[in-house]
Amino acid sequence: MHAPQALPNTEPKDSGSRRWTPTWNSTSSVIAITVALFGFSWLIAPGSVSGSAIDSLLPFAGILAIAAIGQTIVVMLKGIDLSLPGMMTMAALVSSQYAQDHGSILTALLIVAAIAVVVGLVNGIVVSAFSVTPLVATLAVNAVLMGAALAYSGGTPTRAPQSVSDFALEKTIGVSNTVWLAILLVIVTVFATGRTAWGRRVIAVGSNERTAHAAGVRTSRIKISGYVAAALCYSGAGVLLAGYVSTPNTNAGTSYLLPAIAAVVVGGTALTGGRGNIIGTAVGALFLSQLTQLVLSLGAPSSTQFLVQAVVIAVAVGAQQLDLRHILHRLIPGKEHS
Repeated sequence: MHAPQALPNTEPKDSGSRRWTPTWNSTSSVIAITVALFGFSWLIAPGSVSGSAIDSLLPFAGILAIAAIGQTIVVMLKGIDLSLPGMMTMAALVSSQYAQDHGSILTALLIVAAIAVVVGLVNGIVVSAFSVTPLVATLAVNAVLMGAALAYSGGTPTRAPQSVSDFALEKTIGVSNTVWLAILLVIVTVFATGRTAWGRRVIAVGSNERTAHAAGVRTSRIKISGYVAAALCYSGAGVLLAGYVSTPNTNAGTSYLLPAIAAVVVGGTALTGGRGNIIGTAVGALFLSQLTQLVLSLGAPSSTQFLVQAVVIAVAVGAQQLDLRHILHRLIPGKEHS
């Protein structure tokens, strides 16, 4: 048996002719545009950044961040997970309905976690073993989940367990518990993706799957584990959402798909896979949450937020593709730009 080869360096080699990209993917850039958004909001709609507005914003931003971190892991693997809404909805309804029917919150949470693992396994196996496009595979799984959630709940809203609602609504040291959980997940995921062999393999598979496989990486296992981790994130977000809204319905998670993808892209993770920015994703979730709140506070219809989120994704993807060295060369010919 041969020892596995060292993981290849999938980063682009440094050369004088390589594309120079802006520091869009750095955390400081995401923080800067988020601070700018809050400043702009204060100028044109002060009510959107009032104390009460921020109090209502942060719990949803924390829930979105948790879901978006799961999506980031899949995007790092050069995939996309459209089962996010179905998993969040299923988790919200099952955790609420089962706890109500059987009086056991712990058992309900374990069942939700088990469902998430199964969903992640199905997504990962279909994508890796059967070479089905992630878009198609996860869309199909999402349809199954939404149907199952509808059948399980009977189409009626279910009251979340009081203890879950209390936890989701309460604060610790003046900060929403959902935000603290999001911060904890950021720390764990940053460590897992940046400091462990698993994280290095995720980056390698997302950057160049063939090269990673040639280096001895079991690419299928890495993909499957990534989808499982993502589904667990969605399920956690779904349970917290159920607690915060108190009476989740069959559309509980449907409004989180586009914002989660937008948070990933705004956070600096390229849809082409490879290295991700987990902290950037979390800050991107805050950016998207405030942007939505600003749009609604200006009197725009709620449907407008989806258009705004789509525009944000397009602009963020475009920013990632900017070749500023080429642009500067065109504007100031004959001058070197570093």
